[in-house]
Amino acid sequence: MLSMVIGVCLIAVLLSGCASGRGPRHIDIATRDGALLQSNWSRVAQLAPAAELVVTTRGSQPRSRHFVVADEFTLLVLNLTHPALPSTSMRVLRDMASQHPEYFAALQKSGTFAQDDVRIGRDGLFVADRRIADLDEVVERIARNDVTEIRGPVIARGSILGAVLGGWLGFAVGAATALGGTQEGIAWLALTGGVSIGAFLGNHWSSHETEGLVYRAP
Repeated sequence: MLSMVIGVCLIAVLLSGCASGRGPRHIDIATRDGALLQSNWSRVAQLAPAAELVVTTRGSQPRSRHFVVADEFTLLVLNLTHPALPSTSMRVLRDMASQHPEYFAALQKSGTFAQDDVRIGRDGLFVADRRIADLDEVVERIARNDVTEIRGPVIARGSILGAVLGGWLGFAVGAATALGGTQEGIAWLALTGGVSIGAFLGNHWSSHETEGLVYRAP
């Protein structure tokens, strides 16, 4: 019995430890409540800081941006398409947004912050003490009412293959327990439990990040 418990725990560690990342769930077009989900603004706040987005606002073409934070009324994004911005500085800004999104949200009130040779504040964006752009050219605040659509990373449901592989691993652990001389009832419990738990965790583990619809205005 102890070996069965150890085996199940091992499956959980191996599979759930590698499971899906942060983000809103993928909207299945065939789902009846899809229209409700796609117009749920709270999904935007589930995005990971620095996630790459395609944002469409009223009267504008889709544009590439990087997510910082969102609240009930506003979307805050980084615009890293400025022609004077060096590629190394783009990476630094993405790191800053990923690690300290709250700093960008407070920039209008709290002065400046810096990392490596990049400094950003109310007086603009500076790289190696050279002014590159105004603050609002890099850090954009977009009113929720102006947003028509957001596309970006979403978490897709697990695959059948993941469930099969997880079930197979669970069967292997259960079979090892069953062949170890345990009572018949416990052996069958080990087999069925191992397959069921393995298939569930395998499906969860195979959840993956893909590009999809995050939000569309109603």
